[in-house]
Amino acid sequence: MARSIFPRFFRRLLAPALFLILAACGGGGAPEPEPERAAGVAQDMPFQARLDALSLPLTLPEGRAILVNIPSFELIAFEDGVPVLRSRVIVGKPETRTPRMKTYTSAVIFWPSWRPTPEMVASGEVPDRVFPPGPDNPMGVLAIQLEPGLDVFMHDTNQRELFGQPTRAFSHGCIRVERWAALAAWLLERDEASVRAMSAGPVTRRAETGPVPVLIRYFTVFPSEGGGVGVYPDIYGLAGGGTAFGMSTKNRAGCAPPIPKP
Repeated sequence: MARSIFPRFFRRLLAPALFLILAACGGGGAPEPEPERAAGVAQDMPFQARLDALSLPLTLPEGRAILVNIPSFELIAFEDGVPVLRSRVIVGKPETRTPRMKTYTSAVIFWPSWRPTPEMVASGEVPDRVFPPGPDNPMGVLAIQLEPGLDVFMHDTNQRELFGQPTRAFSHGCIRVERWAALAAWLLERDEASVRAMSAGPVTRRAETGPVPVLIRYFTVFPSEGGGVGVYPDIYGLAGGGTAFGMSTKNRAGCAPPIPKP
């Protein structure tokens, strides 16, 4: 009896500390989470309770909200604290980081045009010109505008094969969303089939969304979809900085397209 009880007791006692140590070391070099059950975190717990059990400084808003966790390359849409949609995302490269911030959605733009930021042009990566809607447009079929004036968007991509990579830090700061149609349908309170119908041809149109809160955070230890706890790589070298939030001012990045008039 003692041989079975004591090892379990010590595992439960030390599990949270081990997760924090691994997170501070970049997840032990693992690009994908290792699902584990931490002490006090159960699959049937409300998501907010799971965050609290891990001592993560995040309070989910009431109503609808979107959370992007940069190290886990994941977006979660919530309704009254309950996850209703999850999607893989691609975030900014270490040199062009996705900023940590609290913002909100304002519009969905079907078949946006796109013009690179001055920083992209100065780097020599792309020419300074407007990319029309179509297969060569890096924003893909659809872009979700956040608060007006912000150069960071959530959008589709014309490089969807990158969603298959375990570590997905490839953008210039924007957030590329694998399940873009499902997210747009949720924001517009439509079914996904109607959103795909609206995006069937390269006709630029804009639909207002209302201000749904968007929280972009950086947690290297985070509840996984399967009910366990994931430890994720510290891609921005913020070891131990998962508790920090606010607008990132280093290596300002973005990918703002010209916005069509309604």
